[in-house]
Amino acid sequence: MTPKTFPQSEHITLHELADGVYAALAQEYGLGASNSGIVDLGDRTLVFDTTLSPASAADLRNAAEYLTGRPVDCVLNSHWHLDHVLGNTVFAPETEFYATTRTSEIMVEKIPENILELKKHWPEQQAEWAEKAKMAKDEAERVDYEDGVRFAQKIIDTFLQLELRLPDRTFTDRIEFKGTKRSVEFVTYGGGHTDSDAILHLPAERIVFSGDLLVIKFHPSLIDGRPREWLDILAKIKLLDPVQLVPGHGRLGTLVDVTSIERYINEILQMAEKNWGEGGTAESAAALQPPTFTEGWNNIEGFALNMKFLHEAVQH
Repeated sequence: MTPKTFPQSEHITLHELADGVYAALAQEYGLGASNSGIVDLGDRTLVFDTTLSPASAADLRNAAEYLTGRPVDCVLNSHWHLDHVLGNTVFAPETEFYATTRTSEIMVEKIPENILELKKHWPEQQAEWAEKAKMAKDEAERVDYEDGVRFAQKIIDTFLQLELRLPDRTFTDRIEFKGTKRSVEFVTYGGGHTDSDAILHLPAERIVFSGDLLVIKFHPSLIDGRPREWLDILAKIKLLDPVQLVPGHGRLGTLVDVTSIERYINEILQMAEKNWGEGGTAESAAALQPPTFTEGWNNIEGFALNMKFLHEAVQH
């Protein structure tokens, strides 16, 4: 592949995986919050997931147009969580959106309320950080809180663009996109991370964009999902034999990383079952230490939430 010059963004970093296939990885202090992708089908341009913010999604859309030389024709939403769909609004009205039928239903049920909660949370968070900056014990702490205040303002600045944009087309199993350059498939094996998750599979390139079914060095969120079904889905992804995987969060991955998430789910399920069997509570489950192999993983606060969720789940 000839190295390309990529558009610069404070929100996403672009990586070329194959000719015309790009991963857009969220930058640590940007507004993307989750990874996404761009695929040139030859005669159409496809985007997978649209990040958390209209600001980061605009950079994603512009990058797709720059790299493929055409407007974005299709957008695929892997699941309903805000950090994968709130960027939907910046794409042109004629862009077609796709998701599973169940994902579309959940978006209608939950996203309007979630947007209201987000609009309430961030001004409150900004005010809290501004007060803490005034009372900081040293210069480093003050700068840290002031950085937080500016970050919150970036989110607040996008509030007018936040609205629900639903899929135009839905499916229940698999949908294929045939182009002059390549064919790809948008596939669901059911619900694992949420009630309904879909992946983008590029068979010829052996690439999978996984959404949050795979995250790397990041505690996955189980609280909206079905852990045992998630394990079944991961087994099916492994059967596709991908050589590259683009996770919902974290760096680019391989099948070794799928095995790590399988291990994580299995181990904390066992921890929750043991805690419940010994008469423990949700609080005692949350107080347990994470598996040692996860040391240094991001989203550490997700572990306690997962354990509380699993404490209830293992009783059924």
